[in-house]
This record gives sequence, structure tokens and C-alpha cells, in this order.
Amino acid sequence: MEPVKSLGPICGVQVGDKFKYRAQLKMTGLHCQLQSGIDYTNIEGKNLAISIVDSHRYANDPRSADMLIYCGHGGHSGLKFLGPKSLPEDRELKRGIVALKNSMDERTVIRVIKKLKFGKDEVFVYDGLYVANHYTRHRNEDGKTMFKYHLNRVPWAACNSPNVEC
Repeated sequence: MEPVKSLGPICGVQVGDKFKYRAQLKMTGLHCQLQSGIDYTNIEGKNLAISIVDSHRYANDPRSADMLIYCGHGGHSGLKFLGPKSLPEDRELKRGIVALKNSMDERTVIRVIKKLKFGKDEVFVYDGLYVANHYTRHRNEDGKTMFKYHLNRVPWAACNSPNVEC
């Protein structure tokens, strides 16, 4: 199943919907990357972020229920499933990270999915639409360059306005 990548809400998916597997996120079109935290697509010649997953792999910071500081993806020279993890690298404005910047510049909405613990299980919960307001570039504890995007939730009423097609 290869759903069409699109901006905005996904018809039939409501804030608070839970998914056990990332493959389910892909099947619904909510987030089509099975590993990467940022999903993006090319719209009118520009890569724009369409969704992000906060799976606690990076130092993301949920400041409040309506704000998220997202560190993006990357910074490793390749994830090794068998053996030690690779050393951290500087993050660059490319792929998903530049797509987040483009979305910030264009003021497009980004779907946010958070990995949460429910009892013994971990599930992915659709958290709604957010807009990236700005980003900061700084050095992390390893001395490597990283980007932190400040995202704010779009009010619920705006997500369900007549101007938003489903």
C-alpha cells in the first residue's frame, strides 16, 4: 500500500487515534516513513514536511500540550542494529530537516504523532496539526550541530473549518 503523501488532516483520522505499529501510520497515510522521524513530499518544486513522529529517540521537548520542540532526525552515520551505535555527526539542513524549514517558511501544517506508553505497551498517538514557528541551531552535549524546531498546535477549530478538505 502506497498512500498519496499530502499536507493537512487525513480523512478518518482523529486527534487521539492510537496505532500500535508504524506500518499502520503508513497504511493510513498519516506518516509514510517506517524509520525516519520526518516525512516530507515535494509540492510545487519544494520539499515540505507533512508529518513528524516524536518517538523519544532524540532530545525532543514537549513544553506543553500545545507546543513541541523537535530535534529532527539524523546525526548518526548509520544506525547499526547489530553492534554498537555509530558516533554522532553534525546535522545539516538537508532532507527532512530542510523540509521542516521550508514548511516553517511557507507556514504549512505538519501532522504530529507521539509515541506514548500505555501500561506495558507503547503506541503511536496522532496529536494533531502543528505549525513550525522558528528554529535554533546550537551544539549538543557531544559538541555536534543540531537544530531545534519550535512547533505550536493549530487550534482544533481551525483543523475542522470548511476550508480544510477531507
